[in-house]
Amino acid sequence: MIKLKNNSNESRTMKQTREQAKSLLKQDLDLQPAIKLSKQGKRFFDLLLTLVSDSNVPFAQIDSLQISLLAESLDQLQQAIADIHSNGVVIDGKKNQATTVYNSALKNTNDLLNCLNLTMSARVKQLLSNVQNGDVDDPFKALINDD
Repeated sequence: MIKLKNNSNESRTMKQTREQAKSLLKQDLDLQPAIKLSKQGKRFFDLLLTLVSDSNVPFAQIDSLQISLLAESLDQLQQAIADIHSNGVVIDGKKNQATTVYNSALKNTNDLLNCLNLTMSARVKQLLSNVQNGDVDDPFKALINDD
């Protein structure tokens, strides 16, 4: 059980958990990054919030830490790609370390996209489920019908 009010010292993790619990109870949709992000990371975070809020996933259940980590991974991916493009894959006969960062960030990004159901296959499954339940109209119906 999480106490929503606490006057004593607490860990950063416990404070984030408490704030998320308050947010869920208030249905507060104004999430902030759970970790410090660069300017590019903050832009990624804002874009991800837009993407998630536009999906059929209950927004209040989204974990801001996962979105923050995804934004950070996207930022690292962008920086690694920029470094690889400017310096190449091999520098002075050695592998550019940005390729290691790139591979790690790519794996983290894919894992987080899967966790948040933001992959194309997860979104299609959700859409099909909503269509079958009658929650939304079939967006492909107009394409299939020749009427």
